[in-house]
Amino acid sequence: MYEGKRVAAVIAAAGAGSRMGGGVPKQYLELEGAPVLGRTLAAFVRHPAVDEIYIAIREEDRERCRDLVREWGCGRVTAMVAGGAERQDSVFCVLKEMKKNGPLPELVLVQDAARPFVSGALISRVLKAAAEEGAAVPGLPVRDTVKRGKEGVLHETVDRRGLFTVQTPQGFQTGLLLQAYETAEARGFRGTDDAALAEGLGRPAALVEGEARNIKLTTPEDMAMAAAFLKRSDNQRPCRMGTGLDAHAFAPGRKLILGGVEIPFEKGLAGHSDADVLTHAVADAVLGACALGDIGRHFPDTDPAYKGVSSLKLLEQVKALAEAAGFVPGNVDVTLIGQRPKIAPHAREMEENLARALGVAEGQINVKATTTEGMGFTGREEGLAAQAVAVVYDKPGTGIKE
Repeated sequence: MYEGKRVAAVIAAAGAGSRMGGGVPKQYLELEGAPVLGRTLAAFVRHPAVDEIYIAIREEDRERCRDLVREWGCGRVTAMVAGGAERQDSVFCVLKEMKKNGPLPELVLVQDAARPFVSGALISRVLKAAAEEGAAVPGLPVRDTVKRGKEGVLHETVDRRGLFTVQTPQGFQTGLLLQAYETAEARGFRGTDDAALAEGLGRPAALVEGEARNIKLTTPEDMAMAAAFLKRSDNQRPCRMGTGLDAHAFAPGRKLILGGVEIPFEKGLAGHSDADVLTHAVADAVLGACALGDIGRHFPDTDPAYKGVSSLKLLEQVKALAEAAGFVPGNVDVTLIGQRPKIAPHAREMEENLARALGVAEGQINVKATTTEGMGFTGREEGLAAQAVAVVYDKPGTGIKE
């Protein structure tokens, strides 16, 4: 298996995309509100096994790519490397950059920038096979009848048994791929994909089941088909849910802040920040839905930067963390647990505050309260607790669905 191995992804984005037309390389075209390369990059940013990401680019696109990486790269892009005249040259440029910068990663994935629908499951399958076999390529059996022709005349029907259309990412043990590229360069061999170079060393790739939706965008017709697919998919976006639970003891001499609202009460809550137990529960629920840990990990109470800080500010940062990971908040339901004070008169303002911090509509936030009928620490009025459930969705346009 590939667990514990260092993994690098190489995204080949140095092409001009002339068949697409329009003057803008296809990897930078907008596809339902997001650039094609951004969608592709998001899949590798979100995969837990990918440690480094290299993007092969045209030098004239460096500034354009840098802007895109700021939004979609989440700080995970190691380098943008100027490529060559053809795809093979560009990938080789990246491999030489890796070699120059230090110890090579154990595994490398090579991905076409114009395949924006690659799934995390496919990346995992390719990595597993590459770790075990040395090289792995996703492919699908040829379904159409294949004929051989010349000068506008079909002369022969080709037996399609054993024929496959191949995709990316193609995965390799890094030393093998580097050797394959160096050998191809020495021999002057040009291949149509990375696996062809490994075949030149007598190292055929393992076949991994590909995905029909993992299409490569080449023509305007491909873009139209991809846009239609995304519109259908976005209407059926899967959601992820998380829960948050927090509790704070009452403390004299502090303001009571709940949902960003200062509540008139004889005591507040103890805590390093403003101790807004309700907002903390919401933040933990959103982080949990994104598998990003909890607020203690991101905003530790040992850090003086967060002393007395508004928890709504922390919630805004949680939203940014969620979006960087490829998610947007959906709806939130939060319950405050305590005998006093009364929450109902302030619930609407709390909902407005939470909605503003998360960038959602007020109708997506629900705040309510309950007592414990005198039981437990909240029933004894020693403190307050809050429990929240949050839903997040894939960031619009990423097209990444596990």
